Amino acid sequence: MLNRRSCLAGLTGASMAVLGFAARAADPLLVYADGLQSGWWIGGWAKNTPQFPLEDQKPVQVNMEAWNVLTFQTGTPVDTTAYQTLTIVVHGGDEGKQEFQLSAKLGEKVVSQELTIKCQKGQWGRVDVPLRRMKIKGPIDTLFLQNKSADKMAPFYVNYVLFQ
Repeated sequence: MLNRRSCLAGLTGASMAVLGFAARAADPLLVYADGLQSGWWIGGWAKNTPQFPLEDQKPVQVNMEAWNVLTFQTGTPVDTTAYQTLTIVVHGGDEGKQEFQLSAKLGEKVVSQELTIKCQKGQWGRVDVPLRRMKIKGPIDTLFLQNKSADKMAPFYVNYVLFQ
């Protein structure tokens, strides 16, 4: 079972070190970690509770009805070419097996492919999404998490949204 420490392992330190001959990557961009980071807000129409106490973390609790969306948005578009991975830590709550589609937008325009994220029952799961798989075209200002089914999802939790 993953705990906070193992989910976060590799987010800093050695994973961000680069070889002497390699170009230095951009500093990680934290969107949500036990609370929203400066310059970001939560949108969409899914019911949510930021900083919901769960185990030793304060994730966003998400309650998605059919076709609902939760977004992480910023007023300052992000150039994702400086990053290689989007890391999201999710928890499936008591039921688990929730699936949502992740995509990126700039304004109202979708600028990426959709990828499926799955939650595990009763435990934290770290999802590292290679940005090349999302095929992002240009800057983004929104991460778009959508229930693409006609069914209501059991509550799930999102924490540690991070570009690195």
